[in-house]
Amino acid sequence: MNTPSPATVRAQAELPATVRALGWTSFLTDLSSEAIYPLLPAFVKGLGGTGVDIGLIDGLANAVAAVVRLFAGAASDRLGRRPLVLIGYGLSAILRPLMGLVATPLGVIAVRTADRFGKGIRSAPRDALVTDLVEPAIRGRAFGHIRAMDHAGAALGPLVAMLFLLAFPGRERTLFLLAILPGLATLAVIWKFVRDPPRPTVAATPASAPLSAPQLHLLGCVAIWALGAASEQFLLLRVADLGVAAYAIPLIWFAIGVVKSITASRAGPLVDRLAPRPTLVVGWLAFAAAYGGLALANSLVTAVACMLVVAMAYGITEPAERALVAALSPDGRQGTAFGWYALVQGLMALPAGLLAGWLWDRGADGAATAFAVTAALAAVAAGLLAVGGPIRAAPSA
Repeated sequence: MNTPSPATVRAQAELPATVRALGWTSFLTDLSSEAIYPLLPAFVKGLGGTGVDIGLIDGLANAVAAVVRLFAGAASDRLGRRPLVLIGYGLSAILRPLMGLVATPLGVIAVRTADRFGKGIRSAPRDALVTDLVEPAIRGRAFGHIRAMDHAGAALGPLVAMLFLLAFPGRERTLFLLAILPGLATLAVIWKFVRDPPRPTVAATPASAPLSAPQLHLLGCVAIWALGAASEQFLLLRVADLGVAAYAIPLIWFAIGVVKSITASRAGPLVDRLAPRPTLVVGWLAFAAAYGGLALANSLVTAVACMLVVAMAYGITEPAERALVAALSPDGRQGTAFGWYALVQGLMALPAGLLAGWLWDRGADGAATAFAVTAALAAVAAGLLAVGGPIRAAPSA
């Protein structure tokens, strides 16, 4: 049994100060990022881009970030979490506003990839830091808090973008450049409030140790789900196709972010009560049902309703996935475990984006086909996770 470190808050009624600070870093970063993100499909089309270009925006960016996450997670097991968290957020804060200077679809892809490179550096160390700081009994709540703050920023960002564009029509590039301000605030929060706990004195599992069978099973299910979970840019593209004006698209994204935030804050405690795996199965099934509805929806009201169910599914699955990864991680290897999880999820983003973009461009039924494939893959992943046998927590080293 590990001895609790002084920096770790064990009371179930309280989250560590560092975990709360990480929630604010997620809020500020997504405020900056999501003021830009929902405008990218129309921006890329205005630069002469295609559906495949839109798929590449997140597909390539997330694939690059995924490779970085594996190495960053493993490095954090040796070097500590905070330095990599600071570097990752810093790169994104500086590089993201360069979107205001690009002139081609390739430039958009390059800046987005650079932004996600920073995310790749910080993500696994941040999640491992949360695992270091809280007991298993409240990990769902801790991850739910961070995801809720993340999505609250994601909701506010598009609202800020919409109000800005209503006041300054056609000034998207200026908005992109101003995204540096919340990015700098993020760095200030990390510098002042985020700290590593004391290094554990228990013997760590060797870095060369193979992944366990339960870990491999989870990663296989995640890979199938992620192959269908193409960029949410296609949701925004769909509402544009159904007649939503460009200035109002951020309002749709705002609603999606609000639903994600509320659901994640409620789902965290649910994960702790029901256990991560059954909660994750429910979330993936809800994801499948929502995309199945989108495949059949021909009206704006129905499509938006299905998109809000997609948002609820994300709010359920994100804390459940992270809590399950943490539960399966042996001591001293949490960063590596989160790195593998992010690697698999991120690498699948490239074929997922290309597949969805290719299906989207296949004609009048392209959008319905793309959404139907997403629904089918999510359902398969949920079924495999449900019948895969009991998943036990990793033993302490």
